[in-house]
Amino acid sequence: MQEVRLAVRQLVEFLLQTGDIDSRFAGFDRANEGARIHRKLQKQAGDGYRPEVFLSGTRDVEGIRYTVEGRADGIFVDGEERTVIDEIKTTGVPLQEITEDLNFCHWAQGMVYAAIYADQNDLSHIDVRLTYYQIDDDKVICFTRHFARDALEDFFLGLLKEYAPWARRQLDWAEKRRASLLDLQFPYDQYRPGQRALAGEVYRACRTGREAGKGGFRLFCQAPTGTGKTMSALFPAMKAMGEEKGEKLFYFTARNTARTAAESAVSLLRQANPGLSFRSVTLTAKEKVCLCKNEAGRPVCLPEVCSFAKGYYNRVKTALADLLDGGGQLDRPAIEAAARRHTVCPFELGLDLSDWCDLIIGDYNYLFDPMVHLRRFFELNGDWVFLIDEAHNLPDRAREMYSASFAKSDITEAKRALLKGKNSLKRHLIRADKELLALRRACEALAPRRGAAAATGSETTTPQVQQMGLFDEAAGEAATRPESSEASSLLPEPIYAQDGTVFFKELPPALVRPLLGLLPALQDWLEKNPEDPAHETLLNLYFSLHDLLRTAERYDDHYVTQLTAHGSDLTIRLLCLDPSAFVDDSLACGRASVLFSATLIPPGYYKNVLGCGGARAVALESPFPAENLGLYCLPGISTRYRQREASVPAISDALAALAAGKVGNYLAFFPSYAYLRQVYADFSARYPQIRTIAQESGLDDAGRAAFLEHFSLDPTETLLGFGVLGGVFGEGVDLAGSRLIGCAIVGVGLPQVSPRQEMLRRYFEEKDGSGFDYAYRFPGMNKVLQAAGRVIRTETDRGVVLLLDDRFTQEGYRRLFPRHWAHIQYLSGTDSLRRALDDFWGPEP
Repeated sequence: MQEVRLAVRQLVEFLLQTGDIDSRFAGFDRANEGARIHRKLQKQAGDGYRPEVFLSGTRDVEGIRYTVEGRADGIFVDGEERTVIDEIKTTGVPLQEITEDLNFCHWAQGMVYAAIYADQNDLSHIDVRLTYYQIDDDKVICFTRHFARDALEDFFLGLLKEYAPWARRQLDWAEKRRASLLDLQFPYDQYRPGQRALAGEVYRACRTGREAGKGGFRLFCQAPTGTGKTMSALFPAMKAMGEEKGEKLFYFTARNTARTAAESAVSLLRQANPGLSFRSVTLTAKEKVCLCKNEAGRPVCLPEVCSFAKGYYNRVKTALADLLDGGGQLDRPAIEAAARRHTVCPFELGLDLSDWCDLIIGDYNYLFDPMVHLRRFFELNGDWVFLIDEAHNLPDRAREMYSASFAKSDITEAKRALLKGKNSLKRHLIRADKELLALRRACEALAPRRGAAAATGSETTTPQVQQMGLFDEAAGEAATRPESSEASSLLPEPIYAQDGTVFFKELPPALVRPLLGLLPALQDWLEKNPEDPAHETLLNLYFSLHDLLRTAERYDDHYVTQLTAHGSDLTIRLLCLDPSAFVDDSLACGRASVLFSATLIPPGYYKNVLGCGGARAVALESPFPAENLGLYCLPGISTRYRQREASVPAISDALAALAAGKVGNYLAFFPSYAYLRQVYADFSARYPQIRTIAQESGLDDAGRAAFLEHFSLDPTETLLGFGVLGGVFGEGVDLAGSRLIGCAIVGVGLPQVSPRQEMLRRYFEEKDGSGFDYAYRFPGMNKVLQAAGRVIRTETDRGVVLLLDDRFTQEGYRRLFPRHWAHIQYLSGTDSLRRALDDFWGPEP
C-alpha cells in the first residue's frame, strides 16, 4: 500500500483555507508572537495541562496509507472528567469580531487531533476547545464544542478522501522521481580531481542519516576552489534520494550567486538526463518578488489594495496544478509568470510550491532564522537533507540572526512622524521615550567618555590585541565605578564599561519593560492606519522593536547586552556571542547536514561555533597543479594599525611590481576602506601609467556589475583593482581565465578591535582559552583565503597571489594555510619579487 505522511496543519489548511492574505490579522510576525503567547497560556493553565503533545495517527483511505501528525497545543481533563484538546490561536481580529465561527480551519485542526487522541485512548467522546488570544486587548476568549468519537473519525476520513487526488499526484511523482534518480548520470565525462571524493562523502552522509544520532549525520567539507562543490553536493544527494535516503533536499546559501549556481547545476543534470523527474523551487525574499509595493518599496499585503492577496486561497490550488504539471525547475521568473497568470502572491506561491518540490533553494534564514524559517517543515523533524554552501559565512550570519538592536532615536522619529494631535500611540511613545532617557543617563554614569575609563574589576587585553594598537590602553586599567543611585536602581553591575558603552551579562529588566508596553499600541495603529504618511516610519519602528523583544525571549548565557550612549541617543544591542545551540537545534530537524566551503580552516573552530562537535570533517586537495599558482610573501612590511601610514609607499611599490609581471587584470585587497584610500592615492600619484579602479562602499547590484565589467578577457593593458577584504569582491566572484591573473592581500584580515569584538574574545577565552583565535585570527584568515581563491578558477588558469604582512611568517597564521600553499616563497623585497614573477610567467611569447 502506498504511504503518505502529512502534518495536521498542512492537511487542514490546504483543503479548507479560503479567502485573502491580510497582513492586518496574519502579518507582523504573528507566528513568532503566537509561539510566545502559546507558552504563556500553557504555563498559566496549571499542572494538569499537558502542552505541545505530539500525536500521530495512521489511516487507510482509498488504497493510500496516511500518517498524519503534529503537536496539539494542549490536552487536559476538565471538571466533568472530559478530555479536552486545546487549540490556541493568536489573532489581531478586533475583539467584537471574534466568534465561534471565525475560522473553521481552527476547529478542524483541533478536531483532527481529537480524532487521533480519542482513537488511541478509546474515548467515546472528547471536547475541542478553541482558545483565542486577542493580542491588542490582551484578552482570552474560549469556545468549546463536544464531539463523539465516531463523528470525529468520519470528519477525519472525509478530509483524507478529499485529499486523495493530491496524494495520488504526489505518490505518482515520487515513483517517477525515484526511478529517474536511480538512473541519474553524472553530467560530465569525468570527475575533476577531488570531486569524486567529495561526492562520496556527501552520499555516505545522506545514507547514514539518523543512524549517527538524533541530530542526524553532519559533515564539514573543505573543497578548494575549482572542485565543483555545488555539483559534488547535489548529485550524490539526489542519488541517495532515489534510494529513499531523504525525502527533500534543501540547498541553503548566503549569496544570490550561490543560488544561481545551484539552479545551473540542476539544469545541467536535466540536460544530461532527459526525462529527469525532479522538481526544484527557488525561494525569493518577499521584498524582491512582491508585485504590489507602496511608494517606499515595501510589500502591501492588504486585500483591498493588492489583487494578488485578495482571494489568494481560492485560486492557489489552480496555480499549483499549473506549475506542477509544467516544467520541473521553478525559479523566480517561472513563479512570477504563474503568479501574474493566476493573480496570486508570488511569495506565498513559492512557499506553497515547496510542499510539492524535491529541492528547495534559498537563503540560510529559511532554516536558521527564527523569524522566517520554514515552519511547515521544521516544526517537526523530517527526512530532510541540508546542503549548506559557503558555510564559512554561517557563524557570523547566525550571530546576526539571533542578535538584535534598537535605538531610542527610532521612538523620537516616530513621535515626530505622528505630527500634532493626541492619541493612544503617542502617549505610549512619550512614556517609552522617557524611560529610555533615564536608561541613557544611567549608561553615561557607568561609562564616562574616553580619558576617564571606568571598568569594573580588572580589564585586560591580550598581547595580540595590544600589538594591533587599536585598543585604548585606558581600557586595561582598573577603575572605580562612579556612584550613581539612578544607575544602580535601573541597571545591574556591568562586566565592562568605557566611553559611553556598557556591557551586561544578564538582560536588564528595565530595558524590556518600556518596550513591551509600546508594542500592542503600535501594532494596533499600524493595522488601522495603512495609508497614513507616518506608516512607513512606524512600521520600521515596529520591526526593530519586535526583533529586540523576540530576541529577549531566548536570551541566555550565550548573550550579552550592550548599551551605548552617544549624544542624545541610546542604542540597545542584544548580542548572541555563541549561536552554536541554536544552529544545532536547526540542523537536528534533518537526517543529514553537509556544510561545505573552500575555506573551513581550522575545522574544529567551525564545528564548535556551529554546534557540531561530533561532526565528520574532511579537507580535499586542490584539483589544480601547484605550479599553476605563484604564491609569494613580502614579510618586511607591517600593516598593523600603528605602522599603516609608514607602510603605504612599500605597499605601492609591491603592487607596482606585481602588476609589472605580466599584462593582465589584478586585484589588491585591504582590511579597510581608509587604508585602501591611502594606498590608492599614493599609488595613483606615483604609478600613473598603471590603470586603476577602486571599490566604493555601499555598492548596489548595478555598481558591483559595473566594477566587474572592467575585468575583461584578454586585456591589452594592465588593470589593478582596489577592494576590501571580506567585501563583495573578496568572495563569491568568479573571474575565470584572463579576467583575473593575480591578487595582493594586504594584512591578515583581522576584524577591527571594538568593544563588541572584545566581548566575543572574552567569551571564548573563558569558555576554552581560544578568545583571540575565535574573535580575530580565524575570521581574519578566512577573508585572506577567500580573497586568494579568486585567482585560480579552472584547470587551465595560471595566476599569482602576493601576501603583504610580516605576520604571515608566524606559526599561528602559517598553520591556517591550506595544504596547496606549501610552496609559498618568502621574499626579501620588491627586487626579489620581480625576479620571482619573471620566473613564474616566463618570457613573453
